[in-house]
Amino acid sequence: MVWARTKLLIWDYLFEPVKVIRITYAGRTPEKFYSKIPELAKFMFNIPDSYMQERDYTWEKLPDTERFEIRWDVYKILDMFSQIIVEIDMKGFTTAGEGRVAITLRNARVITEYPQDTIWQKSFVYEFLRRFWHRLFYHHKRMEYINVGKEIVVKFEQSIKQFGETMNG
Repeated sequence: MVWARTKLLIWDYLFEPVKVIRITYAGRTPEKFYSKIPELAKFMFNIPDSYMQERDYTWEKLPDTERFEIRWDVYKILDMFSQIIVEIDMKGFTTAGEGRVAITLRNARVITEYPQDTIWQKSFVYEFLRRFWHRLFYHHKRMEYINVGKEIVVKFEQSIKQFGETMNG
């Protein structure tokens, strides 16, 4: 991840056309997904706790019902220029131990960042050399990162489904 005020960003969505993965579970104790999703994400993406941020959290407890809505952002740093980002939404309710939850994986993408802060980085020569290096060497690496990201997201999706099946069975 590049720390610069000005940077060139290249977004590559992992799935073309852009796809939203939606998993729905209905059954006993759907609130257990709240603790399981971060655990699975940290394991599948091989990231520390700090690379999964809980962006929004709403948990409403009423006398007979609980409603919840949580959003996470998962960041996997690949090298100094590229990272994988996936947004995870979870929304559901439970009444007397039974309920429903919908989990959505959105905007899975590889983002490549090139700094453009200094006069040298803004120059024509630097841009020419950067583009040459990018096309000749780094483009292939980004394509590898996209394939790795696809595998991780698909395995993560499968592990969520498998957890839901074990809860019902």
